[in-house]
Amino acid sequence: MKRKLINSFIILSGSTMITKIFSVFNRMLLSRMLDEQGMALYILVIPTLSLCITLAQFSIPSAVFRLISHPQYNNKKVIISAILICFTSCLIIMLGILCFSPIIAHQFLKQDQAYYPLLCMLPFIPLVGISGIIKNYYLGKEDVWNLSIATLLEEISRIIFTYTLIRFFHNQNMSYLVSIAILAMSVGEFVSILYLYYKSKRKVSITSHSFTYFQENFIFKDMMNIALPLTGSRILHSCYNFIEPIVLVYILSKIYIPESQIHMQYAIINGYVISLLVTPTFFNNVVLRLLLPILNKDIAYNHKKLLQKHVLYGVIVCFFISLPFTLLFYFYGDHCLMFMYNTTNGYEYLKYMCIPFTLFYLQTPLSATLQALNKNKEMFWLSTLECLIEFIFLLILTPYFHVLSVAIVMLIGLFTTLLLSCYHVYKYVYKEK
Repeated sequence: MKRKLINSFIILSGSTMITKIFSVFNRMLLSRMLDEQGMALYILVIPTLSLCITLAQFSIPSAVFRLISHPQYNNKKVIISAILICFTSCLIIMLGILCFSPIIAHQFLKQDQAYYPLLCMLPFIPLVGISGIIKNYYLGKEDVWNLSIATLLEEISRIIFTYTLIRFFHNQNMSYLVSIAILAMSVGEFVSILYLYYKSKRKVSITSHSFTYFQENFIFKDMMNIALPLTGSRILHSCYNFIEPIVLVYILSKIYIPESQIHMQYAIINGYVISLLVTPTFFNNVVLRLLLPILNKDIAYNHKKLLQKHVLYGVIVCFFISLPFTLLFYFYGDHCLMFMYNTTNGYEYLKYMCIPFTLFYLQTPLSATLQALNKNKEMFWLSTLECLIEFIFLLILTPYFHVLSVAIVMLIGLFTTLLLSCYHVYKYVYKEK
């Protein structure tokens, strides 16, 4: 058991690190091939993309992972149900993007050039929904090797597409170049789907079925019990990320700060500083994927002492993972920014944010524990409170700290969530009843 766990950790960590390196390289490539205005436009559009993905996926991939890893459920029923629900939600979101892209670009984001990048999200929505289901199926089956190769192929194809097309159309308008960067995401997802489909076809017989067959194998209730609370939390965060730049532009333009300056400063903090801070957090995903099944078994067999020990180990591991990156960003943040984005803009922000950002790492084992305990309602209310507090402080602080309020508000939200998560974990895991 321990040997299998160590092997899984090594494979997941190694493959995720390689994939993350390619992902970082893609961001570096974009920062060099697009000018600062292009990066500002790209970063301005991404929150809208995140919101659309959250609404389209409806947390179905996460539900697939939970159900596939549970021996009670039939794999075919889980996949059929997931595809039917995800197909419906993706279709609705695609129609929404098609109808409301002009309004979002011109009225909300106050950036006319955002229209075409928003339209380029259309193929990405169904592709990311399908790939999410397939990837979580492999994850539930603990087939981390094929999953890692698929993710690696996704990043490589995305980089090749981005580099080739932007180099070929480099004289075009910046809106078209950013649209190419958005389309590259769709290409990456499509390649990963093809690879995983090829692998699954060798193991599973793919046959056509009637509509009655789909009805008989549709497990809606169990999937929604997992997906709805998770979707609620993710929608809240995605909605906040969507309205954050809109609120900033509205408030700061009222005090006569030029919109171009607001977009540029927002790109520095959100696109350079915060993006760099979250780059090493792929280790958190590895810890979450490995820790969650262990905690599930501890709870299923009522091993309370083991549960307490594993939660504590998770917190300690995440702290020591965060330590070298915190020191690196504090002492050599300017070199990191120059290496990643070919600029030192945002170095002072990075230096003062990296230490309190350790809270983000510590949150991972606590969230895994609450998921294992099936405390989805508690997690939803935590997310609600976090987003509400962040929004209130954003309104209060923006007139005084301008775009810097984005960073301050994020740290306030992290501290609030960590504090309340600690309380719930202590209540359900460590408190003697």
